[in-house]
Amino acid sequence: MDVFELLKRLIATKSITGEEGEIAGFLGDYLATAGFQVSLHFAGEGRPNVYAWAGTPTVVMSTHSDTVAPYVELGEDDDYIYGRGACDAKGCIAAMIKAGEALLESSVSAFGLMFVVGEEAGSAGAKAANEVPNNSRYLLNGEPTESKMVLGSKGGLKALVSAEGRAAHSAYPELGESAI
Repeated sequence: MDVFELLKRLIATKSITGEEGEIAGFLGDYLATAGFQVSLHFAGEGRPNVYAWAGTPTVVMSTHSDTVAPYVELGEDDDYIYGRGACDAKGCIAAMIKAGEALLESSVSAFGLMFVVGEEAGSAGAKAANEVPNNSRYLLNGEPTESKMVLGSKGGLKALVSAEGRAAHSAYPELGESAI
């Protein structure tokens, strides 16, 4: 199956967040047939991440297999392939799988593929992926970035800061104790 046929098959497989079981089954079967070791790691009932590898991975290529609702059917014209996930991130999945197959054909190992669920809501798959035994040094995350390499992306940091002090008027600072 060439990269375009693989992409079309992925797009044709509904995988809205929370309903990723069918695409995980397809990916697991496809990758096992392609010669990878494959294991499923569940982030919830019926929601498996797919981890495939060759050798002892130094590099893992990863992206998410879920899409936002509603499902948009596969379509194509002379120039484009359309449908939910074509760009984010089933195109990444197809490219990573084909790169992995080319590496296997060249007798290169020491890499893995990780396709996680739940990226579009809550990141349950990423959290479950952290439990997978892995000694890789590098992670390449596939996400649409206008074909530009990026070192990071949006995220969130929450912190609880606690400070103690004693308030005083600035005319009498010696009566206070700065919380800073």
